[in-house]
Amino acid sequence: MTSTHLHPKACTRLHVKSGEAEGSPNADTDTETTEAAHVVVDEETLRHDLETAIEEEDYAQAARLRDELRHLREDGRSSLLAANARFYDAFRDGDLAAMHALWAKGEHVYVVHPSAGRIAGYDTVMRSWEMVCDADYEFPLRFDLQDVEVHVRGDLGYVTCLEMVKTRGSGSWGKQIATNVFEKVGGEWRMCIHHASHLDDDE
Repeated sequence: MTSTHLHPKACTRLHVKSGEAEGSPNADTDTETTEAAHVVVDEETLRHDLETAIEEEDYAQAARLRDELRHLREDGRSSLLAANARFYDAFRDGDLAAMHALWAKGEHVYVVHPSAGRIAGYDTVMRSWEMVCDADYEFPLRFDLQDVEVHVRGDLGYVTCLEMVKTRGSGSWGKQIATNVFEKVGGEWRMCIHHASHLDDDE
C-alpha cells in the first residue's frame, strides 16, 4: 500500500452527452405507436426482439430495434465512462467521502492496489483507500489515462486503461494497467472491482 506507483486520477473531466429525452405519446397516438414508444427495455430484451423481428422478416421493426439497441449501448458507455471519471476524480483529490459513495456495498467488492494482494469486502476496501489517502502524498496528484476501453453488458460494465501518475516532487511517471468493474445499483454505476498492476518502463 505504500508503493510510490499508486494509480492516477482524472486530469480532465469527461463531458458526457446525455441521451435524448423521451417524450410521452400524445392523446392522438394510436395503440401500436404508443406501444412502440414504450419499448425502452434492457439490452437482452432488445436483442431477443431484434432476432425475432429478423426471423419474422419484419425488417422495419428490426431496423427500429437495431437503432434502439445502438443508442442504449452508447448511453451505457457514456454513463460508465462518467462513473469511471468520478472514481479517478476521488483518487486524484484524496476525497474519501466521494470514494465511499461511488463503491457498491457488499462482500463481493474488492481492490488490488499495485504490489499488494487482494482486499475484499466494502469495509476493508474503504480502509485500504483511507491508508492510500493518508499516505505521504500531496494531493491532488498528477495523472493521465491512456488506452481507455469501455465495455458494457447489461448491468455490468468494465473499463481498462493505462494509468500514468506522478506525485509532487517526483521526476517520473508511475505506470499501472488497471481494470475497473462496475455494476448497476439503483440505476447508477457503482464500482465493485479495481485492480491495478504496476508496469516497469520496459513493458
